[in-house]
Amino acid sequence: MAQNIVIPNKDNKVVLTFAGVDLTLATDLSVVFGAETRTLLLNPAEVVVNSATELSLDLSGTSEVGRIFVTVTYIDGASVNGTNITAQELGNLGQIIVAVGSQLIIEDGTIVANANSVASDAEMKSYASLRGLTVPATQPEREALLILAMDYLRSIEHRMKGTRTDTSQTTPQPRQNVYLFGETVDQNTIPVEYKNAQIEAAIAANGQALLNNSSQQGIKKEKVDVLEVEYTDGGYWAVARLERVDSALNPLMMAGGLGRVGRSL
Repeated sequence: MAQNIVIPNKDNKVVLTFAGVDLTLATDLSVVFGAETRTLLLNPAEVVVNSATELSLDLSGTSEVGRIFVTVTYIDGASVNGTNITAQELGNLGQIIVAVGSQLIIEDGTIVANANSVASDAEMKSYASLRGLTVPATQPEREALLILAMDYLRSIEHRMKGTRTDTSQTTPQPRQNVYLFGETVDQNTIPVEYKNAQIEAAIAANGQALLNNSSQQGIKKEKVDVLEVEYTDGGYWAVARLERVDSALNPLMMAGGLGRVGRSL
């Protein structure tokens, strides 16, 4: 299935194309979208049969958020309880993404209330494009990765130079009493190195977990000065490496601040 994105309150329709069924012969079609249900009979403006094989869904009024599965049930005289035809959608029906606008609240150095990121979606896309790095195709997915990256950066804040500028701030930056390349960093400035580190961590989070709740593996090998630890568990081992994140963060960390850090995949 081609990527379908729903924009609330906008007239953009999700189009599903089916095989092996004639939609025009249905007495009703039931569409379950997350916790919401729409039908051809009760919601004719939202569930529209375009042809024997094509169905349009107007989900602009949805209250769902994120990546949502849709289920389509075909009802006719021979099957009053309906037949689930979801699997007959060509391309194998996946999740539909509901775009709800930016979920990021950007800290710009002025102590923005409830900030959850220092890097924007646009900055992430530009950074990745310049370096030929791959990021998810949709904004909600990219922003979720930036949030995960900030979670990781908070976890290593105690190794960073300086202290928070204000006790009310919700991100580790901005900071005071920080020296970078021999100069004092303005306490109302977010260093570009920190933005880059968040973006690098977000890109890494697209393929691996940055933080784990628990790990029982024994340590087989540990390397200091880069984030690399090998774990053993009955012969199994995994390596998590964030060298690109380290490279951006190192100037902002206390001496030895990135040593002896490990995560299992």
